[in-house]
Amino acid sequence: MKEAPTILVALLFSVSHPAKAETRVVSDAEAEPLCERARTELQQIGLAAAAVSVDGRTRRVRRRAFADATVQAVVSCQSKPVRIEVFYPDGSRLGEAAFVVVVREDDPNAPVYVSERIRAERFIADVPKPVPFSPSVWWLGIGGDVLLSPGGVAPLALITLDLGYRFHRHWSVQAFASVQPYMRRLDAGPVETRLRVDQFGAAIAYHPVVTKRVDLALAARVAATRLGANGTGGATPADLAGQRDRVWLAFPAARIALRIGLTDRLWLRAQGEVGALVPKAVVAAGAQQVGSLGPFAAQAGLGLEVHFR
Repeated sequence: MKEAPTILVALLFSVSHPAKAETRVVSDAEAEPLCERARTELQQIGLAAAAVSVDGRTRRVRRRAFADATVQAVVSCQSKPVRIEVFYPDGSRLGEAAFVVVVREDDPNAPVYVSERIRAERFIADVPKPVPFSPSVWWLGIGGDVLLSPGGVAPLALITLDLGYRFHRHWSVQAFASVQPYMRRLDAGPVETRLRVDQFGAAIAYHPVVTKRVDLALAARVAATRLGANGTGGATPADLAGQRDRVWLAFPAARIALRIGLTDRLWLRAQGEVGALVPKAVVAAGAQQVGSLGPFAAQAGLGLEVHFR
């Protein structure tokens, strides 16, 4: 019985502060005293608040703050006009605007109202609410793809490098380059033709599913596709000489991509695309057609991505 009070005290202590949470405070140079009062009020009611960051670029502070899963709110003090803006995490880069308090004549009640409202809206019985998952802003990827198209030239294997930027929780843009690391050989009697296809393009994607380990994207992409051909004539007929040529094609396509998070930074990507290579390209040796590429085209592949905040 003598040990019961000690056990009870330990249990009460463990319940009162079960999770770490923090409020970031940012101000322009003239409103710094106002933010210091707001920070003091937050600390007096038991909420952790970082030192005031004097920075006129509030968006940058918000972006860095909401990349941290422990940040429950960002308090921004502005001097023109004098006001306190509060932002809550919503899984996006900049958070959502929660409320604004206009301060008139150094109203001493404004910081008190801000601190109490943050505690009421972001905490339940002093326990911080869960912070929504915030996806990474940048990614760099490398992978392998297979280009399919009727006509005898495809299938072709490609190595793809891509750089992506997520400007919204559900929207992103991407630039990519796909290179065929070998020459595709086609034979037509005495003539040997070697082909190579390279792509350079961009895409915009909508992400309907965004979680910590799964990301689904529906995208529209377009690429400039270079088809290069080297032809070598044999001993007969004598009028067929070696020739080099290249053409540029457009490759618009619809894409679906599924990303699986292996770690917070490393993601596995599987994607498929269906579109058209236009205009149709025909490879010929004299009057004899060797092969063609387009107009129907599809592409599928796997890749790895490194994500950055």
